[in-house]
Amino acid sequence: MKTSIEIDEKVLEQARKILGTDTIRETVNESLRLVVRQRQLQEVVDMFGTLDMDLTPQKLRKMRYHRTRDESR
Repeated sequence: MKTSIEIDEKVLEQARKILGTDTIRETVNESLRLVVRQRQLQEVVDMFGTLDMDLTPQKLRKMRYHRTRDESR
């Protein structure tokens, strides 16, 4: 698709350096791909929700101790 838009040149140059792209077209297309990918990843994270992890250093040590003992059998 061909379109005309005004782009902030400073932001475009920053994006080009970060992405390692050579042309405006490459930079815009890669930027759009990254935005879409980021949203997709966020949707996956949101599907799983959050985990309530009430772990203290003591509980972690105890879990490691039991895991190590069980693995040595």
